[in-house]
Amino acid sequence: MSIRDLPRAAIGGSVKLMRVPLDIAVSLLPGNGAGPRPSAALVLDRIEAQVRDIAGLALGDDVLREDAARRHLAADERERALRLRTAARRRAQQAEEHLADTRESAEELREQAAEHARRQRADAARLRKQRTQEATQVQRTRRAANAQARTKTEEAIEEQATEERLDQLEREAAALDEKAGALNAEAEAQRLRDEATRQKAARKSG
Repeated sequence: MSIRDLPRAAIGGSVKLMRVPLDIAVSLLPGNGAGPRPSAALVLDRIEAQVRDIAGLALGDDVLREDAARRHLAADERERALRLRTAARRRAQQAEEHLADTRESAEELREQAAEHARRQRADAARLRKQRTQEATQVQRTRRAANAQARTKTEEAIEEQATEERLDQLEREAAALDEKAGALNAEAEAQRLRDEATRQKAARKSG
């Protein structure tokens, strides 16, 4: 180790010793890959690089300044990576929120579709019931009309049959009257013949 290396080593040890309590405090912060912890660690890295650069400038130590530059560059890269991770997590969170909203919207649409289908089924059931009742009423009306028509027809037939039967009875009564009249005339003629025979017999015997 050269004489120039001694101040560089002393500065490096001092910076590391200075960072120990700060690193412990940073480790207690929340965040893994993003959040306060990596951001605070990045700030410490930049402060360390700045201290090394100032020390290198003061001592005229180009190696120390080059180390500070590399640390600055590494901090820039870590910051860029942190921004990318943060942006990625933000996009992922937005995607999850969008997915949740999409699922909620889809669920609402499914519920609306199910409700619409239920209403359509209920309307169709009511319509079928109404049509069935109307058809039943039409059938009852038709049956009542047919029964009434049959009753009227039967009454007309019965009335006609009754009239024909009365006419037949009247004709039979007239025939019987005529026959009875003929029998009475025949009986009277026979009585007259018998009376004439008795009178004739009485004259002969006298």
